[in-house]
Amino acid sequence: MSHPPPHAARSGPPALRRTEVEILVPGGWLQGTLSIPSSQSLTDFLNGAGTFLKLADTLLPGDGTRRVGFFALQRDAVRMIAPAVGAVPVEAEGVGGITSPWRISCLFDQGILDGRLDFLVNLRLSDYLRQQAGYLVVRDGIWQASGDGDARRWPVLLVNPGQVLGIVEVDEQPGRGHPGRLTGTEWSG
Repeated sequence: MSHPPPHAARSGPPALRRTEVEILVPGGWLQGTLSIPSSQSLTDFLNGAGTFLKLADTLLPGDGTRRVGFFALQRDAVRMIAPAVGAVPVEAEGVGGITSPWRISCLFDQGILDGRLDFLVNLRLSDYLRQQAGYLVVRDGIWQASGDGDARRWPVLLVNPGQVLGIVEVDEQPGRGHPGRLTGTEWSG
């Protein structure tokens, strides 16, 4: 009886991590569970997920009582995703380079998210956003829904840039190493 060599590639589906998430969609917040390959960060998974995100055990927006076993969520409908704390690596290790924090506010049709982007030093926010191809990783996020008095907080959120109406730089910045805000003459001419 022969056995495959120990270095032979294993076939079959990849090992998966179940990750609980809250997702803002046009109809409100839903809660569910994503199954993410163990070898991927959440950002890598979302940026390559295809047309639909497959969610399990999903609580649909609305009255908060409708839970379904499987829900195929249109990827482009995602405004932002808040993973459970410590559930999965948000970004692949070492992808950030030398970064510095920059305080921002993201305007959505449903409210405003205040938080922090960490991006490469020596870039302006406008340059970073021009180069950004996937989800934005916003840290220390505070969500304020339009017309709602209660704020919600998360240590990290992933924001779909295609669903953001606009991004504002906050006046007071903690970061060092960025060139700063554009002056009126730099962006108007």
